[in-house]
Amino acid sequence: MYSSYLDSVLQDLWSWADEHHQAKLDGGRRQNRPPVLATEFSSLGVLVPQDASISRAIRAVIPASKRHRWFRSLKSSQALSQSIFGAVDVFNCLDLLQVVRAECGRPAFFEQGSGLELEFEHEVRWLAEPRPTSIDVLLRGSRMRVAIECKFTEREFGTCSRPLKPHASEQHCNGNYEVQSGRHERCALTEIGIQYWRYLPDLFEWAAHRDHVPCPFGEVYQLARNALAAGVAPGSPAPGHVLVVYDARNPEFKAHGRAEQQWRSALASCRVPGLLRRLSWQRLLTALTRASELAYLIEGVEKKYGLRPA
Repeated sequence: MYSSYLDSVLQDLWSWADEHHQAKLDGGRRQNRPPVLATEFSSLGVLVPQDASISRAIRAVIPASKRHRWFRSLKSSQALSQSIFGAVDVFNCLDLLQVVRAECGRPAFFEQGSGLELEFEHEVRWLAEPRPTSIDVLLRGSRMRVAIECKFTEREFGTCSRPLKPHASEQHCNGNYEVQSGRHERCALTEIGIQYWRYLPDLFEWAAHRDHVPCPFGEVYQLARNALAAGVAPGSPAPGHVLVVYDARNPEFKAHGRAEQQWRSALASCRVPGLLRRLSWQRLLTALTRASELAYLIEGVEKKYGLRPA
């Protein structure tokens, strides 16, 4: 059950905080809450080695301006992502990812590659969004592109917020893909110029020219946006794929869980084989154990988050 899972995670986080940063927390309550670093110590949530120059480099892969709202929380999935993929980047260990297989059996990251690079909090600019889609980690090379979505204790993938915003009539949405509230387009986002539905039918079995009740995009909004960012970028030499990295212990990513239902729904509608792939942190950590320089990371991730190589 999710509450038991979360209690276990919080226990590990508090034990780690008490050992390493007890005097650097925000002073908030301990009950049913993760430890949160005080503002001036926010970067200390990222796991780093003792080497000062390498530590600075790992902490710098995501500038403070791109930190999520809850980055100071020790259960921040962004800080977890930065700890792991930041270390892979700074230690030049991308080759370790080549052998990792997603749950579908395809390469989680890449089959072959050279000149690959990681970019953190990559903003997608070609969908005409007022607030651009931000990819947690983008792995790209001359012939491939992987949009990596990192999850930890989250219970679900993000959904469309328009049905919750009835204050503007032309942007109101009742949850269906249909013309409504005096607008001209079926989607409230299309009405304001966002280009999702220009490309969604290329990736999913969702025709843009007819009604859908309910809207199939709304419930898998985050997954589909990432698929757009990875799969149909204008001028890209080759299609890419989405890789979701998640905690295998999280009940919401197991049978009957909310995130699992969203994942299965997106998979069932996807027109492009291999566009959506999934991998647990535990299996990724197994691959990283091959690098002795990452021993500090394997140990730290286990003590802080309770994540162990599979």
